[in-house]
Amino acid sequence: MDHQSIIVKILRYLSLISLIFFFVCLPVTESLQNQNVSWAEEFPIKEITLVVPYAPGGAIDISARILASKVQRILGVPIVVSNNTAGAGVVGTFNVKQAKPHGYTLLINSIGQIVIKPIFVPEVNYRYTDFTSVCRVTVNPQLLWVRKEAPWGNLKELADHAKKNPGKLRAAGGPAGSTGILLINLFEAEAGIDIADIPTTGGTSMATSLIGGHVELSTSVISTMMPFFRAEKVRPLASTHKLPEFPMIKTFKEEGYPEVNRLEDWVGIFAPKGLPHSILTKLTNTFEKAILDPSVQEDARKTAVYLDYRNPQETSKLLENLHEVILKVSKGSKESGTAK
Repeated sequence: MDHQSIIVKILRYLSLISLIFFFVCLPVTESLQNQNVSWAEEFPIKEITLVVPYAPGGAIDISARILASKVQRILGVPIVVSNNTAGAGVVGTFNVKQAKPHGYTLLINSIGQIVIKPIFVPEVNYRYTDFTSVCRVTVNPQLLWVRKEAPWGNLKELADHAKKNPGKLRAAGGPAGSTGILLINLFEAEAGIDIADIPTTGGTSMATSLIGGHVELSTSVISTMMPFFRAEKVRPLASTHKLPEFPMIKTFKEEGYPEVNRLEDWVGIFAPKGLPHSILTKLTNTFEKAILDPSVQEDARKTAVYLDYRNPQETSKLLENLHEVILKVSKGSKESGTAK
């Protein structure tokens, strides 16, 4: 048999195998696709886990529980709030990144952990692009707090003290790479001072560190500090946003530090990358209904949580814009030698 005949036979066999594969596997593939479509359309059929990568009692945990109560009534399945404090927020965030994109594992987190930390802490093994944005749920004004008996009545007095005592003041700004730490760094740069950053695991530990005298300053949203504020154990020196219910609290801009006011902290709901569009739509619509519900609005107002819904497209755009801004800040800090 010549080589040409052998080649012709091989080609015939390959063609036959291809046809068999096509007719056998196509129905299986179509069946799997139909199962996936059906599975997505039936969502949800079991409980949903909402991961809070911080300790209970902080601003994000409070927001999660306010929303979860309403969302589970709308969807008809339990919403389990799961706190994971390991790695100062990194472990819980990474676990959601690794989860299957089926809608039953969600993450509620701040842009500090999602966007800022991966820039300033490169070894963090996730990026904001590893997640599907479901929606933005809150905007969180950041405040600079001191103990009630602290000698400084405003930021200028604090800055004057810090200039005379470089590196002596200690500030709890949250985990490394968080918005709280970034706020401290921006204030330092604008005021020309040096403050020691003391990393903490979250809002509750920041509050206890300040009240216990382990630090002289702390950044935190007002909802976390509210019990201690009402008990007159702490007081705020400035906020990144004007707070209608607390008009006596001045903004950083009003105190003479406008650059710090550019920092906006907010919290969103995220899912693993690859979430089917139909499930994303159901989740987004559900969270929008929950956020706009009068009872949820009232619960949020009582705890000083500032609800501010944004759809997936708006949320993704906000993430992209912030990423660009923080990258510039990061590069500028490294070039000027001011990065800590």
